[in-house]
Amino acid sequence: MTDEPRKVRLLDIANKAGVSRAAVGHILNNSGADCVRVSEATREKVLKIAAELDYRPNRAAQRLRGMPTKIVGVILDTVNMAVFSARLAAIEAEAHTRGYRLMIGQVHHDPDEIKTYLDDFIDHGMDAILCMFDVMQDIRPKLKKVFRNREHIILHSSPILKTQACVRVETSSAIEQLVDHLADRGREKIAIQLWSPTDHLMSIRSEAWKENVKRRKLASSSSLIWTNPEATQKPSREAIDDCIQKLVVKNGADAIIASNDEWAVRIIQGLQRHGYAVPKDVAVTGYDNLDIADVIEPGLTTIDQCHAEYAKQALDLVEESLAGTLTPAKKLRVIRPKLVVRESS
Repeated sequence: MTDEPRKVRLLDIANKAGVSRAAVGHILNNSGADCVRVSEATREKVLKIAAELDYRPNRAAQRLRGMPTKIVGVILDTVNMAVFSARLAAIEAEAHTRGYRLMIGQVHHDPDEIKTYLDDFIDHGMDAILCMFDVMQDIRPKLKKVFRNREHIILHSSPILKTQACVRVETSSAIEQLVDHLADRGREKIAIQLWSPTDHLMSIRSEAWKENVKRRKLASSSSLIWTNPEATQKPSREAIDDCIQKLVVKNGADAIIASNDEWAVRIIQGLQRHGYAVPKDVAVTGYDNLDIADVIEPGLTTIDQCHAEYAKQALDLVEESLAGTLTPAKKLRVIRPKLVVRESS
């Protein structure tokens, strides 16, 4: 039975570099910042030796000493994974430029699982935790207890508690841009498709649609709002047919704002199956600007949620929270999405 190799210590690097342990700690772990000074030549020498010896800092020990671990936990939900995966990629890239690493947990619309990951991440010394999931109305009351008395938590879309920091993509702005675009193209009966009656963001879209079609003096009947009776983000063929029957065949919609790009693509296919041309007979718009939006024929007009800007604002909140400089007035960061115009409208 072979012995495991001994973990490289700061003292090992200090001895090889011919400098003090305190100097090495300052260079590699940012300790003693107020009382240790090193030259650039010493810094480069220590970093080179640390790389040669494959030095890895003891994150648990750093946490016990009250030092940052430079690790951020991320909790993702399985709902709308295509969008959150793209957003996660942008967050990872931004975190890398700032010297942070990510640890990721995936939950399934389950408050107990969310609590378990929060506890695990905190026990393992995460500096902060990004909660990258839509908070559905049915679990919001349970999450208030889960998040109480927790620090350095960044929420997506809307906070659970008034004291929490949050990054939001301005959904109402997206709907305003879509309605204006379609109205400017001569559409008079703009319908909207929603995937769930309980999702908070779907409620915001519905209200924004009502406000903006009235502002543009267009048809605003509730019959132009179709909500998926299956309450799923994945469209079934039956749901698509019902949507088209209610909005287009029965109520004469000449444009449909879909809840996401997948729904929009399926609606386009369904319209073509029913003998309608897109966009000649019915214009269709999506939401999220996934890769499929630029592949389908006709190309899909959609909303880009600006993941890179989202990531920057999320990491700004992390750093300001850790530094203690995050004021109540700055706890909400709002991202304005962008309209991407293609042939479907």
